[in-house]
Order: sequence, then structure tokens, then C-alpha cells
Amino acid sequence: MEKYDVIMFLGQSNMQGQSGCVSETEVVENAFEYKFLTDKIVPLANPVGEDIKYNLSAGYPYTDENQDEWRKDIVLGSPLDGCTTLLPEFCRNYVGVTGRCVVAIHAAKGATTVAQWLPGTEGYKAVKAKASACFKLLGERVGKVYAVWLQGESDAIEATTSDVYSERLTLIKNQLKEDFGLEKFCIIKVGKFVFDERDEKIFDAQEKLCTTDDDFIMLTRITEKLFGGDKYIYVWGHYNALGQEIIGRIAGHNLGAYVEGLPFAPDSL
Repeated sequence: MEKYDVIMFLGQSNMQGQSGCVSETEVVENAFEYKFLTDKIVPLANPVGEDIKYNLSAGYPYTDENQDEWRKDIVLGSPLDGCTTLLPEFCRNYVGVTGRCVVAIHAAKGATTVAQWLPGTEGYKAVKAKASACFKLLGERVGKVYAVWLQGESDAIEATTSDVYSERLTLIKNQLKEDFGLEKFCIIKVGKFVFDERDEKIFDAQEKLCTTDDDFIMLTRITEKLFGGDKYIYVWGHYNALGQEIIGRIAGHNLGAYVEGLPFAPDSL
């Protein structure tokens, strides 16, 4: 029986997708996406994701005109304007390194803090509902299970301390491990957002978790290099399609390298 590794892509706007355009829509070979609203596994390609309401019914896309209503109604969001996300490049490289099949679960929402994803919150309940439905559909075909996290900008805005951020992210990881047998909680190091010491608190927490808790692994720190100019930035604090693809390529390769016991790719542009 063919197995499918399940990768949950979690976080806020840079994981949800706010890159400004669709760069490519090619289907990723041996990679699929789970769609909760139709309970189907479909070929993975841009655009990914779904707009899901807090009551887990079908939502609607974000626009500048409906943004206040959208934030109140929607618990998991699709990429803005159906734009490019890091998921296709991530999975393309993961499959390329491992030769394994993969199912991606996109479960992110912009402007969220780590507290909004804690066990017991509506955010975590939505992640659990979507992932549980995917696992039920796959049944015995589930292979390795990972979470990939790209979040922290909102916590920098709120001046969340390193200790508090670490404690909260550990609670999320522990619950995912209990609920889904998570093998690793993978971090894409968040980029700068407020450009002062508040960013450093989040950086420190993510780095420390990956050195003190074996359940965490740092996939890439490439985000810090993407703010070197406008080439990789769409709007303030958000990576454009090229930036998203670079993040996905390195992070996906490195998770595959971890699985296969190979060297990680360098954080180079």
C-alpha cells in the first residue's frame, strides 16, 4: 500500500499567502492537497488553501473592502487573490529528495498571534478538524507526519516575550503530537517585521526551541536575507512570489534531507 506523508502548513499571512501574483500553476508530481470543504485530495498546484468559517462551513475570499468582516468570519484563509505560496515549491523539493508522496494541509490565517492557535482555541480546533478529516480519508495510507510553521510577526507587534512565545509554541507542538503522531515540528524562521528588539524576542524563541527540544527542527533562516531589497518583497513584511518560492525550495529540500539523513541546503539566494 502506497503511503503519503502528511505535512501541515501552519502560520499567519506569509503562510496563508500574500505574494501579489500567481507565478506558476504547474501540478507538483506525487504531491497533493487536502480540501476540507469537499473532503477530497487533489493534485497540488497554485493556488492552494480554502476560506473556512469558524463554524467550519465555506467562507469567502479576503478583499480590501470586506477585510473586517472576513477577519471576524474566517478561521482558515486562502491566499489573497489566489497568489503563489511556498507550498508547491516546498513539496516539489521534498518529493524530489525523498521520492515519497505527500499530502499538504494548508491551515493558516493572516494577522494571527501564536496564542490564537493554542489548543482549545477556535484556530486549533479548525486545524484539528481539517487534519482529522484528511487522516480519516487517507486511513492506513498515512506515512510520516510533519508540521511546518511560519509565524511570529504579530507576536513581534504585541511584544510577546521569548519565554511566553516558546511556552505557547511548545503547547501547540505537544497537542499536535498527541493528536496526530507528529514526528517533527518544523520552523521556517520568521523574518523581521517591526525592525527592533521585539523581532529578536521571537527569533530567540524559535532558535532556542530548535536546540533544546528534539521535537523542533529549523528548516531555514533564509527570510533574514530576503529583506535585503525589493526583489523579494511584495508589501511590508510579506514575501512576493519569488521570495515564497525561495523559502519553499530551501525548506522543502531540508525537510527531505532530514528524512533521508542528507546535508541541508545552505540559506543562499
